[in-house]
Amino acid sequence: MGIRTLLPMAADGIGPSFTCARLVEGARRSGADIDLLVNRYRMGERSPGVQALLGGPLSRLPYRVIHTPASRALERWYLSRIRPGDVAWLWPSVSLDLHERLARRGVPIVLEGINTRMARAREVLDAAYENFGAAPAHGITEARIVEEEAKFALADTIFAPSPGVEAALRGSPLEHRYLASSYGVDTAQPLPPRAARPGGVTYVFCGYFCVRKGAHHLLDVWPRMPSDARLRIVGRIEPVIATRYADLLSSDRIEAVGFTRDVAPHYAASDVMVFPSLEEGDPLVTYEAALHGLAIVASAPGAGRIGAEQDCITVIDPQDREAFLEALLGLHRSAEARADWGARARAAVSRYDWTRVGGARAAQLAERFAAGPALA
Repeated sequence: MGIRTLLPMAADGIGPSFTCARLVEGARRSGADIDLLVNRYRMGERSPGVQALLGGPLSRLPYRVIHTPASRALERWYLSRIRPGDVAWLWPSVSLDLHERLARRGVPIVLEGINTRMARAREVLDAAYENFGAAPAHGITEARIVEEEAKFALADTIFAPSPGVEAALRGSPLEHRYLASSYGVDTAQPLPPRAARPGGVTYVFCGYFCVRKGAHHLLDVWPRMPSDARLRIVGRIEPVIATRYADLLSSDRIEAVGFTRDVAPHYAASDVMVFPSLEEGDPLVTYEAALHGLAIVASAPGAGRIGAEQDCITVIDPQDREAFLEALLGLHRSAEARADWGARARAAVSRYDWTRVGGARAAQLAERFAAGPALA
């Protein structure tokens, strides 16, 4: 069985392209016949299983100019490479047209649930923005939902990397046909030494600091934290959050770092990772924080698969302000508790190395399609 993976975007080392490339690399290390087609590749040394449409001078053109024609050409190239017995592993942004073409040919289709089902995500986020008193800024339209549901109807299965994705599939054509999985981290990567820190406790948030990520719930409790508690925000801040909490964000109690690709030094300079997200797939930042041995306070979506399977994360409901605050205060009060939770997270994350996770994905597909799919 050959696994043909398609991701019509640039593999530039962040977001879904990073996750996809690492999973494919892990699956190849397990001996799987798997490859990945992308628009362009800029992640250092390329795995033998990765094929990029754009090379040479074309890969250096502004991506916004070449994205649409490159993606269309990539899909045609992908379709020409499908052979009898292959399985198509499609990531979001693959066109509905290609899903339909593959289905007509009898090619088994596997989807990737990088976030929860859009129909469910919109319910969660509409409610969050309404409670916040702001217009929704999540970008999930009815047209996008209809298209995703059409893709679900054509697929044989979907990788659900977290319990949240599994739960959101209820009522969809894939409700009982998902493969429980996870994401991961490179557990062998060299880590920067723990940075010397001044007195007090540093809490770090990594990612887009927005309503979806529960930023407002964190900022609502932060003024009640002790004066020597410091919050470091590593990522862009949603405009509506920046406006409403302008005074607090500009105070000496919070450091807004902005977006950076090099997050490791910020983990090394922090004591606790806090991630009160309201909707997620399986956030990589949680695995990264665990790898760095940080104590982690997160919502159930923010804790992801590792938080559901391992007793290594303090899981809170960010809308329960008192419980959220108490979880943060408990770690502030006790260096021993921070060390204990950090050690538990560091030990647990060893089970989620990309090689192990990618190999498990390949084994799941081999078992699911053991009968040997055939093209019509």
